[in-house]
Amino acid sequence: MSPRKKGPRRRPARAEARPTLAPSPTPERVAWWKRPVTWLLTIVIGAVGAWLSAVVLGTLNQWKSADELAEALAGKGPLVVLDVRHIPYPEEGARGFVYPAGSDLSELDASTSGDPATDLAAVDLGRSTWEVTLVGTRDDAVEVVDMRSVLVAPCAPPLTGIREPNESQGASEKIVLVTRVDQPNPRMLVESTTDDAPSRPFFADNKISLPKGEKNVVQVRALSEKMHCRWRLELQYLADGRRQTMTVSAPGDKPFEVTGVADDAAYSWVYLNRINDCVSKDGSKKGRFRITGAEYAQMVRAGRSCPY
Repeated sequence: MSPRKKGPRRRPARAEARPTLAPSPTPERVAWWKRPVTWLLTIVIGAVGAWLSAVVLGTLNQWKSADELAEALAGKGPLVVLDVRHIPYPEEGARGFVYPAGSDLSELDASTSGDPATDLAAVDLGRSTWEVTLVGTRDDAVEVVDMRSVLVAPCAPPLTGIREPNESQGASEKIVLVTRVDQPNPRMLVESTTDDAPSRPFFADNKISLPKGEKNVVQVRALSEKMHCRWRLELQYLADGRRQTMTVSAPGDKPFEVTGVADDAAYSWVYLNRINDCVSKDGSKKGRFRITGAEYAQMVRAGRSCPY
């Protein structure tokens, strides 16, 4: 066989180079506050808020005058309590004080205010006097037509911690409104200036008028013979043609407090008044003479002002 003739070898054609596609540019992120949906939500929320405000204000205007609405928004009503102040001895003292068991009365001697109710959480014994300063905010005078004490809980047995009698009572030249908080349905009575003059309800024939911006100080005295009572003061007044009510509390939004007298022997300790100038068994004198409740009861039965 004759050999085959081999022709020239053909090289395979190279594949044509395809053009490389450049990656499509990534779109820039739009800030959230520039997005159309954000502007749309802002417009919708603003419209709803304006509608709600109009509805609320319209409802309030149906029930309140322009003055009332302005004062309600400012947090002030027709009658404002400027100050509530406890009146301690010797200005107008209680018949004594009852301190929590374990109190150190030397702290009271070193204090600056000299008010046992403030310094050592003492409770007035027998009677408790407070001054309430009121002011009206209306062009037409606000008229207080009634006051009464409202118990925060039923009265309980008298406190029997540490007792400090106060034999020397102060006297007030002001008109004092007296209420017996340990009695049912107590009323505000005008304190009798003589023993034979009967007390009479103050608001049966009187009212307290408060022209705009004028202060009026009301002194209230709570009495309790045998019980420990906690109470708040409720005021009823006329303003804007209707009767309204306000509740007054002691500083710190605490109830007022007064305790009746317990049995002498029930007290853990009794501090004798320094005006009696008592001495101890060894003849020495002390700033505050302290004896037990049992010793105090024996001293009272014997008719003495000092135990020895």
